[in-house]
Amino acid sequence: MQGKNKRLLLGIALLVVIVLGFWGYRLLGPVALAEGYMYEDNSRMVYAKATAENDQVNVEVTLSKLLVEDTIPRLQTETSAWTGTMENNTLTLQEKKTGQKLQAKLSADGLLFQGPFAQGEPTETMLTASDKQTYDDKLAAWTKSVEQEATQKKKELEEQQAKEAARVAFAKKVEQTGRLTADMLESAQYLQEIQFTEELQFSKDQVVELQGLLDELTTYAKQPGLSKMEYDVMSGTLGSMKVLVDGMNAMENTIAQKKKRIQDIIAVLETDMKDAQTVWEEIKASVTDAEKREKALTEAVKTGSDAIAQANERLGTLEKELASVKASANRLYQQAVAVLEQTRVKYGY
Repeated sequence: MQGKNKRLLLGIALLVVIVLGFWGYRLLGPVALAEGYMYEDNSRMVYAKATAENDQVNVEVTLSKLLVEDTIPRLQTETSAWTGTMENNTLTLQEKKTGQKLQAKLSADGLLFQGPFAQGEPTETMLTASDKQTYDDKLAAWTKSVEQEATQKKKELEEQQAKEAARVAFAKKVEQTGRLTADMLESAQYLQEIQFTEELQFSKDQVVELQGLLDELTTYAKQPGLSKMEYDVMSGTLGSMKVLVDGMNAMENTIAQKKKRIQDIIAVLETDMKDAQTVWEEIKASVTDAEKREKALTEAVKTGSDAIAQANERLGTLEKELASVKASANRLYQQAVAVLEQTRVKYGY
């Protein structure tokens, strides 16, 4: 019985060996596999390693591609894993992750992909037998060459960007001097337009009117007799004088606003003059129409300086005249108050 079992086990083992041998023959037949397979050109390098496992063939493909971004080269490497079966030197493969199917011809001398094994790859790619060390050496040399070229390209790009930045900065400064020249002339014009003639004339007219009202009060006060009604008229006249004085005080607010505008414009104009001259000194040696621009800038600075001097002179004159007019108005009003008070005491109203 035991002998019979042994013979049965030996038969099963022999059958397994025969089956494995049959599938191994179907898989590889007389084909011997190279250590690896490689393809290279100016823009890509492909290395594939094929291994047999039972009735399956596994192919690992490493693709290195040359990419150029903003003139700077770099290598991009991607790996795909395929598995399938082979019959009559024809591999039927499927990518393990994506499920993509592909056929290939495999021999000891080469591996021919009969379809794109990666996006953007041609429909046929022939890899020739190679070894891993040769591939590693070639890839290392290519990587070094690309990195050196990338370093040089980056340097050239940085130099180009620096030149462009300098050109843009220079153009902006040229534009800035032109704009500041125009701004100075505009500010000078604004300063010339801000005058105080109307305000001063208004205050002077008020003083004249105050003098006239004071004269009326004085005339009433000098009468030999004064009725209560006439006294009330005098009191109303004093009230009118108070309105005139208040109007002059209100006008001072308008004058103060104008003075503030002048001071603000002067501050801006002085800054523009300083900035324009500073920037011009930086660029004048490289400006093509330097003589023309410098002449315009010099004239604008002079116009601005003259406008500032004239504005300050007007402000000084204004302060003196306003002080004189205000003093006259207050004096006339106080005289009127005194006249009315004397009249009230005299007549007992």
